[in-house]
Amino acid sequence: MKQLFREPLIHFLALGLLIFLANFFWTGGQSGDERTIIVSQSVLTRLDETWLRATGSAPSQEDREGLIAQYVQDEALSREAQRLGLAEGDEIIKRRLAQKMRFVAGGGEAEGDPSDRELKSWFSDNRDRFNISERRSFNHVYFSPERHGDALERAANAAAEKLNNGADWKSLGDPFMQKRTYVALPEGEVKRAFGPDFAKAVFALPKGQWSKPIGSAFGLHLVRIEAVDQAAKADFAANRERIRAAFIEAKSQASQQKEIDRIITNYRVIVADRADTAS
Repeated sequence: MKQLFREPLIHFLALGLLIFLANFFWTGGQSGDERTIIVSQSVLTRLDETWLRATGSAPSQEDREGLIAQYVQDEALSREAQRLGLAEGDEIIKRRLAQKMRFVAGGGEAEGDPSDRELKSWFSDNRDRFNISERRSFNHVYFSPERHGDALERAANAAAEKLNNGADWKSLGDPFMQKRTYVALPEGEVKRAFGPDFAKAVFALPKGQWSKPIGSAFGLHLVRIEAVDQAAKADFAANRERIRAAFIEAKSQASQQKEIDRIITNYRVIVADRADTAS
């Protein structure tokens, strides 16, 4: 045994083991690569481009040093967080990582500029997205349930009679928290502002006449239609650039979803309280 420990090879192996153990404890058990933060040329380029997009000008040397310092901090802290297992069970971090993967999944190269034939075919299937809906401009006189109580409808009808006799509409009714004049609104926006019943009634009114009292989520209103912009079907030539942008976005989303679906097939999904599982 003593003779064995005198062998040079044993000395070499023992020295190597000591160096390995020293390095292991010195680095906390992590490999050299995990303890090395490389700010590569591609990273520097990305930092410069990010700064340029945000400010409109190239970073100065001082700005660049600050960007590098921030990058090193983020990299070191993220590695420490992973080493300590801080990301485990954190839904916010999981969502951010998933968001990054969605970006990666949708980051394939463009398939080239779409032809007019492709665009027209897609436009034909999605024309409603580009059609112009009917829009209406109107004035309204508001009556508050809190102010009039049981006499609400009587107050609105009395004001309607005054309007029909030529009274100034701005002098009637109660203060309204929003606007009293609305310009070129589609039915959907009127619905969001006042409710579906009010919107339906307004879009059935003739132009230039004061209505009977119309109910909304706020109270009662007398409404006069001032202008009607008729609905129109979208023209391909006039909307080509909008159609092209929407087409490319739709293709990108479809490609992204396809890649996400492919990734999910690599996992077996088990949902509690469900008899079936996906794999």
